[in-house]
Amino acid sequence: MSTVRASIDIGSNSTLLLVMDTKSKEILDERSTITSLGKDLDKNGVFLESTMNATYEALKEYARACATYGVQAENIIISATEASRVAGNAKEFFTKVQNELGMTIQTISGEGEAYYTALGIAKMLKGFSGSNAIIMDVGGASTELIDVSLDSFKINSSVSLPVGSVRTTDWIEEGSVDDRFENAFLNVDFKSYENKNVICVAGTMTTLALMMCKEKEFSAEVINEYNSNLNEYRDFVKIMSQKDVSQLEKEAPHLGKRAFSIKGGAKCALNVLKRINAKDLFFSTYGLRYGTLLNGGIDADYLV
Repeated sequence: MSTVRASIDIGSNSTLLLVMDTKSKEILDERSTITSLGKDLDKNGVFLESTMNATYEALKEYARACATYGVQAENIIISATEASRVAGNAKEFFTKVQNELGMTIQTISGEGEAYYTALGIAKMLKGFSGSNAIIMDVGGASTELIDVSLDSFKINSSVSLPVGSVRTTDWIEEGSVDDRFENAFLNVDFKSYENKNVICVAGTMTTLALMMCKEKEFSAEVINEYNSNLNEYRDFVKIMSQKDVSQLEKEAPHLGKRAFSIKGGAKCALNVLKRINAKDLFFSTYGLRYGTLLNGGIDADYLV
C-alpha cells in the first residue's frame, strides 16, 4: 500500500497543497495559491464569484498534481476553515467541486482547526527547546490560539478569534479596525495564553518572518530557524505600516498576491500578540494540512 498522501487547506486567503510520504515524512510537493476566498465576507455574507473561480482553478490544478503521485482526487484530504463556516453559499460551492472535480471538501470546526494545526507542528517541529508553547495561526478570517504541550502532545486549551488578515484589511478600508478588534476580544478569556512563547504559523506570519529577515525569496529553512520577540515585531510593524504596497513588493518579491493583505495581517497579529503579552516569537511552515495528512483524515467530531 502506498504511503503517499495529499492534503489541501482551503483558507480565507490562500489554498495550500501538501503531498507527503508518511513513512519517511519526505515532502514531495507543496504549493500555495492566493485565492482570497474570504474577501468581503463580512460585508456580503457569501463568497464572491471571482474568488470561488480562483479557488476552483487552484483545486483543479492540485488534483492534476496529486494524480502524478498516484493520489486520486477522491482520496485527497481537504479541509475548509473559518470563511467556509460562515459563508452562505459555501455548501453550494463545495457541491460543485464534488460534482465536477470529484473532490470532497470538509468544513472543520475552530476546535478541529486548532487540533490539527497543533498536531502538524508537534509531529514536524524541530529545534524548539520548550515543552509548552502557544501556537498562533493567523488566517484570513480567523486567528487560532492554541496552548499545547508539545512533548506529550496535549492541547490544554484553544480559542478561535474572528480576526484575520483579510478581515483586518477590509476593516482598515472601512475605518472600523479598532472597534472591530475591541468587539472581537470583548468576551474572550486570554489568561491561558498570556506571557508565553509563541509559535507563529500560516502564510501571513511566515511571509512576515521572511520580510523581517530581509529575504527576497521563499525559504522554509529560514522561516523555521527564525525567532524574534514582541518588541522587535512591534517595531517592524510600525516601520512597515508607513510603506505603501508597491514599496513592500519591491522589498519582498515573494509577497505575490499576498501583498494586498499583508499589512492587515501584520496589524492583526500585533493586536493579538500585544493582548497576550507574548514572550519570544518562533515561526513555522507546518500547520493544519500537515496535521490532517499525518492523521490520515479528519475525525467526525471536528466536522461542522
